[in-house]
Amino acid sequence: MRRQWARRMAWTPIAAAAAALLAGPILASTPLSVGVSQNMEATLFAPGGAGPYPGVVVLHATGGPRQGDLGFASQLADAGFVALVPAFMKAYGITPQTRQAAFTADADAIYADLVSAIDTLRRSDKVRGGRIGVVGFAGGGYFAAWLAATSKVQAGVAYYGDFTGAGTDKALDRFRAVFTSSSAPLLILHGSDDYTAPAEAARHLATILDAAHSPYDIELYPRVGDEFDRSLGIAADRAAASDAWDRTVAFLASVLK
Repeated sequence: MRRQWARRMAWTPIAAAAAALLAGPILASTPLSVGVSQNMEATLFAPGGAGPYPGVVVLHATGGPRQGDLGFASQLADAGFVALVPAFMKAYGITPQTRQAAFTADADAIYADLVSAIDTLRRSDKVRGGRIGVVGFAGGGYFAAWLAATSKVQAGVAYYGDFTGAGTDKALDRFRAVFTSSSAPLLILHGSDDYTAPAEAARHLATILDAAHSPYDIELYPRVGDEFDRSLGIAADRAAASDAWDRTVAFLASVLK
């Protein structure tokens, strides 16, 4: 049921959302320790005003936090969100070569640590505690979808989500088991020519969400591949990145505000 989430709240036009969320200068980023055992390094970005603001957890790809993730969180702060970037793969010693462990042996522990990180963000003085979202990239998109499915957040966004868990769950059985009509709304942003995190898996997830009557929206960008927001030398990628950012801010604003 694409756009089913729109029945719960009015869609905020992109320009109006951006104008409403601008909150002045950004505070310097703040290092934190989060997770069940406080074993996870994280960086917090916040607007300069007193707030409270909606909170957003930003989940990196399986390669670990990169400048693009920190830059994305900084942009969210500039748009009026408090953004937390946990280094969740580093906490488990996971590398791109061992990334399958994130979705198998370590998956439940990572999920529990991310739930704990969300609770840490929720308790921040600057955060409107009941309104938390998550944005994930690639492998982080997998966990963003999982957290939205189980309503640990109020909104989820997945950029080129690796929904098969690096090929460990090609049938998407985990998502089939957890998405319900009560799940938080999910925004799926994916390149139609993505073969690293297969676009077919994004389409498959949409059919699961339809069957579960889960609220979602999906945008498949034509002639666009993996990490389209990080490879801006191609015109189609630049256009997709700009559109995806606008959709993300408007979506988070409409749900979390």
